Amino acid sequence: MLKHKAYKFRLYPTQTQKVLLNKTFGCVRFVWNYNVECFNNKIDNTLSIKDLRLEHSFLKEVSAAALHQKERDFIEFKRQYFNKSRKKQIGRPSFKKKSIYNQYRLPNQKFSLSATHIKIEKIGNIKIVVDRQIPKEVKYLSVTISKKPCGHFYASVCVEEDILPKNKTHRKVGIDLGIKTFATQSDKVEIANPKFLVNSQNKLQRLQRIFSKKVKGSRRREKFRYKIARLHERIGNQRLHFLHSYTTELVNKYDVLVIEDLSVEAMLKNKNLSKNISDASWSLFRSLLTYKADWYGKKLIVVDRYFASSKTCRCGYVKQDLKLNDRQWVCPSCKVRNDRDLLASINILEEGLRITSVGVDAD
Repeated sequence: MLKHKAYKFRLYPTQTQKVLLNKTFGCVRFVWNYNVECFNNKIDNTLSIKDLRLEHSFLKEVSAAALHQKERDFIEFKRQYFNKSRKKQIGRPSFKKKSIYNQYRLPNQKFSLSATHIKIEKIGNIKIVVDRQIPKEVKYLSVTISKKPCGHFYASVCVEEDILPKNKTHRKVGIDLGIKTFATQSDKVEIANPKFLVNSQNKLQRLQRIFSKKVKGSRRREKFRYKIARLHERIGNQRLHFLHSYTTELVNKYDVLVIEDLSVEAMLKNKNLSKNISDASWSLFRSLLTYKADWYGKKLIVVDRYFASSKTCRCGYVKQDLKLNDRQWVCPSCKVRNDRDLLASINILEEGLRITSVGVDAD
């Protein structure tokens, strides 16, 4: 099955190449902001990239393909903005800030990749660390060059690849997500919550305290800003690695995966739990699991968020007054002691199978 897949690699440009990359980021950002200004002011005769390059000479120093790509991105945005059939309407376009937005995209004709370097139009050969091999038979589509707040450069190579389904295991599992335990499975497997942000909180607070005392605009303040940004990137990389490892393990072991449709946005309004919920990244977990199940021929079932998975005993009794800190409870009907998370995962699995009528024999 042909799917779009991205391979992300770290770049190590020279100082001259960093200057050229930063110029390209700025020019691409200029094109986007120019289109946003015209859109907000209802200016119909927007200048084309060719005319903009004639009017602003600094745009000629960077790749024209990158500018054209950003122009096409804005055209696609306008098409979606006026699309009345969208389930969720998007808001008005916003200006891109230098401190946040630093990336641009090139089509497959404007770059080439080798084992040690990537050749980019107007930039030249940049040293790259290829930590995983791209299959030779793939079709290259585009590359996105980006710069993180900590100063690291990355290349995300998008390819069209034939992804083969995983072997059938004839196993099914229900997954209950939580904070104390990241995931409790219906087969009694518990995945501990690594809490990467919480474990780095002391170091982060120390750096932020020192940063706040530095003079604005000073080199020392900028130095600590980079340190904070690098720590945030490290936390994000740890979290992403953990989620990728766990979701890959799930699609390798099970054919049917059932999860709960959590309203993360609403749950984040709880001030006591918002930090831990953000650190757990349930939304990212669901996104990764969704596309991997689709890639590898697995079945992902999502149970309604209002299903009382933790409150419903195996005998059918529903404990309406169950509190969040009640990790175990005894059923008044059948006198069985229920583990809240394990019970929820089992009920999620059975509800998922019931609403979809999926027949898979467990080992």
